[in-house]
Amino acid sequence: MLVLSTLHSLLSQIVSPGKLHTAVLLTPAGELVSAASNPQRPKDEVRVIVGLGGEVWRETRDQGIGMVDSELGRILVLPVDDNVDNTGTARVSHRPPLMLLALNASENVDWEELQTKGAALASHLAKPLGQFRDVLAPVTANGFTSSSLTRLA
Repeated sequence: MLVLSTLHSLLSQIVSPGKLHTAVLLTPAGELVSAASNPQRPKDEVRVIVGLGGEVWRETRDQGIGMVDSELGRILVLPVDDNVDNTGTARVSHRPPLMLLALNASENVDWEELQTKGAALASHLAKPLGQFRDVLAPVTANGFTSSSLTRLA
């Protein structure tokens, strides 16, 4: 069972005021699952991060990582998946990731530092979330999940 308070606690551990100030867990479809920020951010700003994160992922998923500078600061998007190597980069796969992790930091945070922290958290989250792959798999237009299509092939 997914426990949202546990997810929030894990996201809160990576957040640090003045640097990496927001961590968001979202679905590949762009739906908010959990978020943590310090200092507390308005819900509208978190929703903007979710929207930007989803859009960045759609544009860069072939690269396995998304990065953008915005008015809210730097946004890094990583897949949370059991099919990811230890650098946080998705291996070639036709299935969507279980979840996405979007990190929002100030402009003075190096991309490498952001990626290192994000990859560590994404890797930590991937194993327990991997148990729910069949439940979390997105449904296609014809009503099949991506994992059921793989079994049919």
